[in-house]
Amino acid sequence: MLKAILFDLDGTLIDSIPLIRLSFEHTFKHLGLPWGQGEVLNTIGLPLRDVAKHYAPENYEEFLAVYAEFQVKTQEKLLKPFPEAKRTLNHIQEKGYRTGVVTSKRRKATRESLSLTGLDKYLEVVVAVEDAGRPKPNPDSILKALEQLDIPPAKGVYIGDSIYDIITGKNAGVATIGVTWGIAAKDDLKKQQPDFLVDSWEELRSAIGVQMQGGRFLAHF
Repeated sequence: MLKAILFDLDGTLIDSIPLIRLSFEHTFKHLGLPWGQGEVLNTIGLPLRDVAKHYAPENYEEFLAVYAEFQVKTQEKLLKPFPEAKRTLNHIQEKGYRTGVVTSKRRKATRESLSLTGLDKYLEVVVAVEDAGRPKPNPDSILKALEQLDIPPAKGVYIGDSIYDIITGKNAGVATIGVTWGIAAKDDLKKQQPDFLVDSWEELRSAIGVQMQGGRFLAHF
């Protein structure tokens, strides 16, 4: 039986992709880095430190500082939860599921994002990039959240909008749900073969209202 429902944060629960894009554009311009076709946006879902080291290996600390400063100044105006996120999380809680966020975002930024959007009260555990030994797509962060909830992987599901979320969930041995309203193209998510791929919050609520019986997902909402 499904007992723990874990979410990615950016692009899954929070409509933060516009803020992330602006933050990258500002940082690249400040450091004089070539923007190209915005390929850096394909890294959303990976730890920002790794991204900084890739694009600015000689001054990645400045990359991180510039990015963080810009976000702090603009996030209150731009960050918002997806319209049905609170309703869905409340529904999940009422059904008795354990809940959590597993993200590659840094802890301070994660806490600020959850507080600004009012989602913090719906989540029992929050695992940020500093809280796990190895970042996505390694399974450590999901396993850490499940350990805190005292739930085995076989009874958990991870929901995310990037291919790295699906890969991470599979590596952790949990069921996976890809959502198409975030950063990744639907076809790219489909290639990772998540257990479910949903286009709407209504479809998501149906997908997470399942329990495993005899190897089959059976809806019980």
